[in-house]
Amino acid sequence: MIKRTAEVVLAVIGMLFGLVTLVGFTAIGFIIDSTASTKEGVASFTRSYYQSLEDSGIAVSDVPSAKQILDMVHTYAILALIATIVFTVLLIIGLIGITGNKKPVLAGFMFLIAGIIVTIGGFVVAGFVPGLLLVIAAILSFVRKPKDPFLA
Repeated sequence: MIKRTAEVVLAVIGMLFGLVTLVGFTAIGFIIDSTASTKEGVASFTRSYYQSLEDSGIAVSDVPSAKQILDMVHTYAILALIATIVFTVLLIIGLIGITGNKKPVLAGFMFLIAGIIVTIGGFVVAGFVPGLLLVIAAILSFVRKPKDPFLA
């Protein structure tokens, strides 16, 4: 029997970093969405948005409108919440499959998919480290095979 300590440790660390990343982006999205749900919030966001564009020297016609930005933030907040839930479920299935060396290939696929989800959901830059850790755990799950007792 082969020990899977490395895979478990990498998956748990990747899960913690990934949850911090995805939950953080989800919370930021919902906070922005909730503050912009009132007329005053929308007006304040619109003023500051166009003021920052003017300060930067960017033409208003070259960028999306403030309403489109708020719609994108709302959509992203919902997608980040869904990604967080799917990410967590996949990692739990993967950790159950890897402990006791029950189903390492299934666990590897779960880690790989979870790594892709956290990398995309975390805007690649923030999700890179947890995604990398989960991809390494997946590769280890695929590559490491128990030794055949008849060949030893």
